[in-house]
Amino acid sequence: MSETQSKLWFSGVAFIPYAILAYGFNWIIKGSDHDLTIAIIVVLGGRLVYGLIDNVTAALAWRFHGRKRAVEAFLKLMRENRMPRRESPTDSLRSYLSYVDCDDETNAVIRSAARQISTIIEQSHHDGLMGGNRIEKAAQEAYERYQDKLPAFRLPDWIETD
Repeated sequence: MSETQSKLWFSGVAFIPYAILAYGFNWIIKGSDHDLTIAIIVVLGGRLVYGLIDNVTAALAWRFHGRKRAVEAFLKLMRENRMPRRESPTDSLRSYLSYVDCDDETNAVIRSAARQISTIIEQSHHDGLMGGNRIEKAAQEAYERYQDKLPAFRLPDWIETD
């Protein structure tokens, strides 16, 4: 909760320079209070439009390119370190990583890889809610593909490969 409050606080503080900019513009043109209101609305509206464009392009970039790269990176990490098979098909990624990290009989390199994956997921959650969920889902998809020995991405069933 405090992280959300902190982000809201900094978002609110970020609007102060825009208000100062609008006030400065109004002072230069010797405008009225109505002109100041219009200037603030235009500047803040422009910032909100920029934020929307930025979020939409980030979502599209993740959808078309980022997810694939993240899944491939997690798969590469799992394959290069020869992570063990899961004991039960119902094991989640978190329980699997915890089990591998806590198992003293497992190779230290494999335990380190499990800690690295957990750290990447946790760090992504601290960077933001949407980014954290995206990275966690990419790691989960890579985990499922690794455990089922599937390639990074499969073609749809209606496409025949001969």
